[in-house]
Amino acid sequence: MKKMLIVDDVPEYLNALSRALSDEYEVVKAVNLEEAKKNTNSSIEIALIDIRLSEQDMANRDGIIFLGWLHENYPDVHAVMMSAYKDYDSAVDALNLGASQYLRKPINLRELRELISALMKKS
Repeated sequence: MKKMLIVDDVPEYLNALSRALSDEYEVVKAVNLEEAKKNTNSSIEIALIDIRLSEQDMANRDGIIFLGWLHENYPDVHAVMMSAYKDYDSAVDALNLGASQYLRKPINLRELRELISALMKKS
């Protein structure tokens, strides 16, 4: 079974995505930057990463920081960035750092599954 990392600071969202995708993927979860780094290894094939990993800090861009770290340390991992905020600069930064896609929340699960399937075929 393919392994996926989901990084989101909102437990309800993290758990909902995990439940929705766990029938097709082994899901590893993380709620912050440190946990995301700790839970990442060479068996992860795709990562779904929220841009902001602290809703209390509007300037928080830990997801972007993690994406840079991920791309540097695990360049073969497909990264899909997510955000509930309309933030053009973050989207551009994410794509420039190697994100495969940038999605607005709420996530359409059918479209997400199709995207993930297409990315996995490229591997």
